[in-house]
Amino acid sequence: MKNMLKNLLHHKMHRLVHFGFVLVFIQFFISCAATKPVPYFSGGTIDTTRLQNFSIPEQRIQKGDVLSITILSDNPDATAIFNQAGGGAAASSKTIMSGERGLNTTAAVAAPNGYLVDNNGNIRLHAIGLLQVEGLTRLELENLIMSKINQLGVLTNPYCLIRFSNFKITILGEVKSPGVFTIPTEKASVLEAIGMAGDLTDFGLKDQVLLIRETSGKRAYININLTDPNIFTSPYFYLQQNDVLVVKPDTKKPTASDQLRLQYITLGLAVVSTAAIVITLFK
Repeated sequence: MKNMLKNLLHHKMHRLVHFGFVLVFIQFFISCAATKPVPYFSGGTIDTTRLQNFSIPEQRIQKGDVLSITILSDNPDATAIFNQAGGGAAASSKTIMSGERGLNTTAAVAAPNGYLVDNNGNIRLHAIGLLQVEGLTRLELENLIMSKINQLGVLTNPYCLIRFSNFKITILGEVKSPGVFTIPTEKASVLEAIGMAGDLTDFGLKDQVLLIRETSGKRAYININLTDPNIFTSPYFYLQQNDVLVVKPDTKKPTASDQLRLQYITLGLAVVSTAAIVITLFK
């Protein structure tokens, strides 16, 4: 009778060991499973001939923009009166280390000196007065300023330089280094923006990148599909100042509580399996 009980216990422990190993293997496989990455531009063949000719849309001035305006001429002393102190200063920024590889990015930290476009879309230049600038391109504003200066007739061969001092974009969601980034060249594509943010995470959906854009007091929400080669011809391929990109996550992404629960389950099964092995060996 004693031997029968011993054999029965040994048989049950043997089955328990096998069962424990199977559960541990399943949990390990689940915990190591990752979302299969989807490559960029996988939605079809790229027609390079059609994409050879493209135009970069001109940025238009919006309320809240900070403009760096510098007026120059052959008589510097007379020109100085038109230039605001600090009006040509560069944007304040800082370099931060972000991402697993230590990507260098430039993040906006303060508004620079310059001419702030007010809530009415105006700026005020010394000796010229109030100018309605909202909706103008840089070239159109240059022409407007030059026409005002030429009417005064006090400068010889005048010209002006205009830049957006606060050209910035915001990148959020499933990217490795989300944040607010300044664009010194005043031109950036969606792909360049994603690159500045360290690329998408393993759970970022390339076909569901939300672009939030404000124009003339209206907010637009546009879905961008980075797997579609036609993105290169999209009017939203190049970003505008103050654009926001939000990369949506895969619904299969485990939450922090799911990951913790899975760790506890795996650890518990490992303890049970180890105990069963020890009991079997020393029985």
